[in-house]
Amino acid sequence: MSETERHTFFFLFRTDKGRIGRSTWWRGTVPLTILAVVGTMIWIILRPYAHHDLAQEQFLAPMTILAYAYLILFAFAVLLIAICEYNLSAKRFRARGRPASLAGLFPLSLLVGSAAIWFIPRSFDSLPDWSAPVIVALMTAVALWNAIELGVLNDRPLS
Repeated sequence: MSETERHTFFFLFRTDKGRIGRSTWWRGTVPLTILAVVGTMIWIILRPYAHHDLAQEQFLAPMTILAYAYLILFAFAVLLIAICEYNLSAKRFRARGRPASLAGLFPLSLLVGSAAIWFIPRSFDSLPDWSAPVIVALMTAVALWNAIELGVLNDRPLS
């Protein structure tokens, strides 16, 4: 595979085959992270409009429709970002001499952890409030480990 082919969108994000270096992993991960953070900030701005009380508001509130339309697009984008990050990280783990399946830990921890944090206030105390900081700490630990393992440490020589 030529050097130009290695850096195509298909190679980086749509397949988990191959190997990449630290700098390529960072060049792929940073834009994905920026997309996720910007999308989350937009959702935080729109989230209050998702609470719609028919007793006080009209049936078809334009901002509520916009909030839910955005939520559908945002959920789809988050899943695509997670898949792209998995594919990118699998290549980097392989270059590090580790199993490519470890690439699933980071996106999975963020998806499950974020869902748990969303669920805690709605769980009627089936998940205690103190579990949110524990979940955030675990997600942060996985993110730091992932960044160090894939973005800081050198490749291991092929045996």
